[in-house]
Amino acid sequence: MRKIYIFLSFLLCSLTLNYFLYSNNLIDIITNRTVSFFNIQWPVERLFIEPFYAFAYYILTMERSGYIFALVAWALWIVIFAASVSRYKKMSLRQTLVNSFAGVLLFVSAVMAVILLPVPGPKLSNTDSYKVFDIHSHTVSSRDAIANINSSIRLHKQHGFTNFFITEHDNVKGYETIPYNIKNTDFIYPGIQIRTTDGVSVLLLADKKFSYDYFKDKSIKQIINLAHDKGMLVVMPHWWKWNNPPLQKIVEYGIDGFEIYNCGYRYISDEKRKDIIDVCKKNNLMMFGTIDWHGYGNMTNVWTVTERRDGKTLFEILKSKPELKIIVHDTKGSQALLRYIFEPFSAFYFYIVNTEMIYILGFYMISGVLIAMFFYFHIKILIRFFSLFFSSFFILATMYYFNTYLCTAAKNIVIPEMILPLTAGFSVLWLIVWIINGKNTKS
Repeated sequence: MRKIYIFLSFLLCSLTLNYFLYSNNLIDIITNRTVSFFNIQWPVERLFIEPFYAFAYYILTMERSGYIFALVAWALWIVIFAASVSRYKKMSLRQTLVNSFAGVLLFVSAVMAVILLPVPGPKLSNTDSYKVFDIHSHTVSSRDAIANINSSIRLHKQHGFTNFFITEHDNVKGYETIPYNIKNTDFIYPGIQIRTTDGVSVLLLADKKFSYDYFKDKSIKQIINLAHDKGMLVVMPHWWKWNNPPLQKIVEYGIDGFEIYNCGYRYISDEKRKDIIDVCKKNNLMMFGTIDWHGYGNMTNVWTVTERRDGKTLFEILKSKPELKIIVHDTKGSQALLRYIFEPFSAFYFYIVNTEMIYILGFYMISGVLIAMFFYFHIKILIRFFSLFFSSFFILATMYYFNTYLCTAAKNIVIPEMILPLTAGFSVLWLIVWIINGKNTKS
């Protein structure tokens, strides 16, 4: 009965915090002001898988600069929890070590599942009068991406995008794989993220197919001149990754715009973003927020929008350098060191104050069932169940990505060199845990 009171107390405190502190945190990062016209629409599935969904959104929208600190903190607290429970239940040192290892492995496997599973993300709604678009995304035709074109199409549709560009690394093969019924529509445009002789890359955006060889082995200035001659646009992606060339020099080259938010490189400081925004405003350049999607995870929290114009395609609108808004669902919270020391608890606090109450109720409802299972079943039985589940999951993931790799003619390196070894390795690790816990399960 005491456990139930504690659980209900946590629920009551969470609902109270949410009632007084909740904010939807939907902002336009160009003006840094809250946006009230647009709304976030979450998928129906979220209510039924909320603990996992909340964890997925947390992992996929975290500031990259805090990844290592956060993951290490999670692992340490999991070890402390597993050791404490094992000691409370008077388990042997061997079983305590197994429980601690299984706990960390469960956490890392959950992170992997978040990255690999197509869990649908939030959709920007109330956008009938707007073009909602993304100018930076990849498929398996890029060397470091793991998703095919159909996955990219599904992702962009689920998140409410009306248009997007495929910008492979140094090739245009991804655009050639677009299904025939979509290829001739306004939905997908060709582009490329191309390396320059200046040591950085730029995005080329077009309204029709073009040749990569025409722009190969050129400087930024040369590429911009050639692209403008062809009626194309050139955008500088994640400049803060290189901090080179100087912003003003890129402007002098004739760039059309800059990214100021990129889901793959969220670690830009507020000061540096303000520098880019100021340069863009001063020189009448466009600003973009992009997914830079490579297939890792299936969620985004940024949308670039501009008002529709009758009879105009997105590319025609962009050529006129329209007013753009970059809408971000920003739940980053504090980035202080103290947060990362207590990261699991800090993450839960920021979840409570940034989440609609209905999902908090769903979180506690499903968590309550899981906690009841934890106390009802012997811990060895639970570990054995999770080990069999994750071993099967990673075996299926290995088969899927092996088939994905075989189906692409591109020189993809991340699938054979990272994804396949990881999924196969995790399936073996969980199988070992399953075998170890198979002995004396009822003891």
